[in-house]
Amino acid sequence: MPGTRALFLMTALLTPTLASAETCLSPFVKRLDRPEKFLYVFCVDADAKDNDFVAVIDVNPDSSAYGTLIHTLDLGTKGNETHHWGFTDDRTRIWAGGLLSSRVWIIDVATDPAKPRIETVLEAVSQQTGLSGPHTYYALPGRMLVNFLGAADGGLPAGMAEFTNDGKFIRRIENPKEAPYGYDVAIKPGLNRMVSSSFTPRRNYKKPLAQMDMKDFGSEMVVWDFKERKPLQVGKTGLAPLEVRWSLKPENNYGFTNCALDNSIWLFRGRSDGPYEFKKVAQTGAFPVDLRQSPDDRYLFVSCFGDNLIQQWDVTDPDQPKLFSTVSPVVQPNMMHLTGDGKRMYVTNSLLSTLDHAGRFYVRLVHIGPDGMKVDPFFNIDLNTLPTGPARSHDMLLN
Repeated sequence: MPGTRALFLMTALLTPTLASAETCLSPFVKRLDRPEKFLYVFCVDADAKDNDFVAVIDVNPDSSAYGTLIHTLDLGTKGNETHHWGFTDDRTRIWAGGLLSSRVWIIDVATDPAKPRIETVLEAVSQQTGLSGPHTYYALPGRMLVNFLGAADGGLPAGMAEFTNDGKFIRRIENPKEAPYGYDVAIKPGLNRMVSSSFTPRRNYKKPLAQMDMKDFGSEMVVWDFKERKPLQVGKTGLAPLEVRWSLKPENNYGFTNCALDNSIWLFRGRSDGPYEFKKVAQTGAFPVDLRQSPDDRYLFVSCFGDNLIQQWDVTDPDQPKLFSTVSPVVQPNMMHLTGDGKRMYVTNSLLSTLDHAGRFYVRLVHIGPDGMKVDPFFNIDLNTLPTGPARSHDMLLN
């Protein structure tokens, strides 16, 4: 066993000295010029009796604290349903929000990366924007673009809003009437195109799954003129298209999404005659809730929350993805975060407080090699024995 552990640590130590930014971040985010040292994990107090927080995990294999939780940042309030977040373009701050409270924290991760601190809390986001459920935080030059899940009253329509990096509201961007749902957004700057996706508003996601209205989910993706922030086309996909992942190669005018309630991967692709096509290209495991890309643009990774597994798909031919490997690092795997070199992937296992069923929460590590994915048997952050009790771990960022 010691020999196996030494092998995993040697693999980590032999990581190249330079690493690019993680593939699923905005292309405007400053590149990470070294292997990761810290993993930030956005956490919900599981019983909602204590404040939500950010966990800081040491992921530097040269550190004596490697693989341990070294710091927590108390967010000052509870019941927010802390969920997604994103770096500003200069990588000095993280914008992080709550789906239930619509509160947004701007967190300084530059002054002391091992001990992030709250710089600002935006309490009036819904009043300023007329929107609720801030979900995707997408860096623009000097700005943050936020895609919301619904209107201020918890219904529809959803929309997007832009802010300065320090939190000043700039403008609201209206969704087209035929696509009132919101979720993710991603930009292909060289093509001047932006694509957004659909989920469900607060009136629905605050309910347990058995009580959710399955007719209150979107199945639309919107293609935008990025510079003009103008919708050009609404496309139809399977139910609940979530993550938007453009092909990483500059010449490719296509991308993918995972349709959570259709158990599928869909392709969106620009055609020579102008309009984009939308088509189903793969059937996944049950409830595919996250979608990530390898830096070489060859693979997609899909976390299948309902089947307790992660799938690795070869998308060399985007019209015919091929299942390459599978792994089961934890019950109900959800969020994944791939390193810049594509060799490691961190995994959490909380989706929403209303949807989680396992009741126990962890952060695991998956190694990715030529023959597929393998779970690291030693890297296991147990979030069930904290002083405040169990914590639901969701989105992650590396620094």
